[in-house]
Amino acid sequence: MSYKSGLSRLFLVIAAVGLVAAVAREPQTKEHIALVDPSVSIRDGFAIDGYDPVAYFSDHKAVRGNETLAVEFNGARFLFANRENRDRFLTDPRHFLPQFGGFSTYGVAKGKLYAADPEVFDIIDGRLYLSRNEKVRDLWQRNPAGYIDLAENNWRDIQAR
Repeated sequence: MSYKSGLSRLFLVIAAVGLVAAVAREPQTKEHIALVDPSVSIRDGFAIDGYDPVAYFSDHKAVRGNETLAVEFNGARFLFANRENRDRFLTDPRHFLPQFGGFSTYGVAKGKLYAADPEVFDIIDGRLYLSRNEKVRDLWQRNPAGYIDLAENNWRDIQAR
């Protein structure tokens, strides 16, 4: 298999020597990015339920990612619909991450960690917010700035636990 860039070869070597597994065992105080070896069987544990985080911004819709284009970032596996999206993510991963760990924004605003539906989302001020469902999305959209402020305060408390 031939790779066009040295960066691709570097990531392949990292995956081949098992660094991806080592990253998951390290403390999460450092930022880690590694491509996931597509020959490794991946079943569960995808961030955003396997949706491409970049597609929310580029396509303005939820798009399922491809397991052959997986990236591990700080212990979470992200999938991408195409190489361009994966490469964009690699340049600035934090820009594309869903807020509040991918939990429902309204739920976090209420101090709860509710799973979110990756197909129910908003992008506000360049940040991705997920909702539990359309009904909950309608509730939090009545005062997005207020609920985002509440969620940010609660998120700090939740992370401190």
